[in-house]
Parts: sequence; C-alpha cells; structure tokens
Amino acid sequence: MAQKVYKGQIKFKKDADETGEFRAEFATLNVIDYDQDVTVPGAFQDGQETLIEAWNHSYGVLPAGKGIIHEQGDKAIIDGRFFLDTQSGLEHYKTVKEIGAIQEWSYTFDIEEWSEGEFEGQDVRFLRRLDVWGVAPVQRGAGIDTRTTDIKAAKDSKDSGAGDGAGDDAGDGEGEAGDGKPSGRPPRDVQVQIDILTAELSQEVRSE
Repeated sequence: MAQKVYKGQIKFKKDADETGEFRAEFATLNVIDYDQDVTVPGAFQDGQETLIEAWNHSYGVLPAGKGIIHEQGDKAIIDGRFFLDTQSGLEHYKTVKEIGAIQEWSYTFDIEEWSEGEFEGQDVRFLRRLDVWGVAPVQRGAGIDTRTTDIKAAKDSKDSGAGDGAGDDAGDGEGEAGDGKPSGRPPRDVQVQIDILTAELSQEVRSE
C-alpha cells in the first residue's frame, strides 16, 4: 500500500461546524511523486463522485463522507462533506479541523491507463487515467504538496473542494486497464495468509 501526500493551511468559514463541507487538494499533476509516478492532466474524471474514506483508508469502518473530484490547474481537488450526523463523520471533521496545516491526504484508485517514459531526466510511470475509489485523511502518504484548503459553510459550497492525497497501483503492461491493486487495500495473498493464521490459532484454542 502507498499514499501520495500533501500538506497545507486550513481556512475555516461561517457555519462550518454545521455543514461539514471542505475543500482539499489531494494530488499534484505533472510532478514526480515519491512512488516515481507522474499523474498527467486529465487523469482524474472531472465530476466523479467518490467516498471520503476513514482515517488511513480503514476499510472496516464506515465512510466519513463523500465528495466530487475536479482538476484545477496543476491540482486535483475534492469538494467534500463529512457526515456530521454520524459519529465517524463528526470525529473525522473535528480531527481534520484541529490538525490543520499538517494534515495529509491520500486516495485509493485503480489505474485504467498508464505508460512508461522519461520526465525531467528520470524514468517514470505516467498515470493517464484513474478511477478513484476514495480519498482519505492520513498520517503519512506518498503525494507531493497535498493539503486541506477550506472547511466551509453550505452556502459557499460552489467554492468548496477537497485535498491532496494519492494511492499507488501497479499495472502489468503499458496502457493496460485495471491491472493494479488500489492503494490501501491488502493484496489477496496477504489476506489469505491472515485467514490461514486465524484458522490455525482457532484450532490451537480448541485443542487446549
């Protein structure tokens, strides 16, 4: 699992505690990130609705909110809303608000199109089209310059967005779709090993 992370200041607006709405930049385009990937403009599906996943992509926990993805300049942003009428959404909202400028973001995704090449004198993988499963606040990620840019009121929702973060997927061949593992999800063989270990421990307990 890998994340692409961003940090930055948080701006708060009127009625934020009642709406749970925010803007965050979760990916920077046309830069080499810590995974040696370059996400190109157009890789994100403008207007795609996605989940705000629980802290550090905790898949066993209910989503904390949802949002809409857009590209603006060299950033991918999400106009998001925490579900303040749920315990998870409220806790995530309060935590992100308190963390402020040091909050980092990550996203889980499938690679639908990619290629390999050279960028700024380095061998890189170009991410050309992505299907984002969710965006999550994280403790540490793999992106460059992600941040929460705004937590705001419902009446200002047209100006809201979401934050930086990225996940890492690997493809098996240039330009092939759906061959990567979405970041934050354990590989299947790891899950099988966990299941086997659980079964063995259960057998030992019964034997005693």
